[in-house]
Amino acid sequence: MKRWLAVLTLFAVGLAVSPGQSAPDFRLRDLSGRVYTLASFKGKPVVITFWASWCPICRAEFPKLHQLAQEYQAVPFVVISREPRDTEQVVRDYMKNYPRFLPLLALPGGDNPVAVANRFKVLGHPWTFVLDGEGKVVNLYAGRVDVEALKDDLALAGYSE
Repeated sequence: MKRWLAVLTLFAVGLAVSPGQSAPDFRLRDLSGRVYTLASFKGKPVVITFWASWCPICRAEFPKLHQLAQEYQAVPFVVISREPRDTEQVVRDYMKNYPRFLPLLALPGGDNPVAVANRFKVLGHPWTFVLDGEGKVVNLYAGRVDVEALKDDLALAGYSE
């Protein structure tokens, strides 16, 4: 069973926006109503995680990712839920424990998170993308993130203290 899961994960990653490709643009708002596009982050690396509040892997890795976000304060750590059950109130309540994350939500007349996930070709939770300052994918993770590898990816993405 584990072998099939590994094969399916490799197949799914092969379908997603790949390293070297430009990430698709989006237009979403944060919890305070500010609108973000991919261009909002131009010039600096960014980490984008597609998650769901009920996802056990997401729940297990959020504390580690949040600790990394605190260490790398200049890097936006964007979280986008592709789960329709994650209403604005669910996201607001969940993110109280993770103030360094930038949760992005649907924008009336703009994108919805499911459409954004589809443009990234995300097939599950969590999926994490590391982008460089030009919006190109440096690396992606389907499932658990290796935090040490993520640090290496941020260096490749142009992060410097």
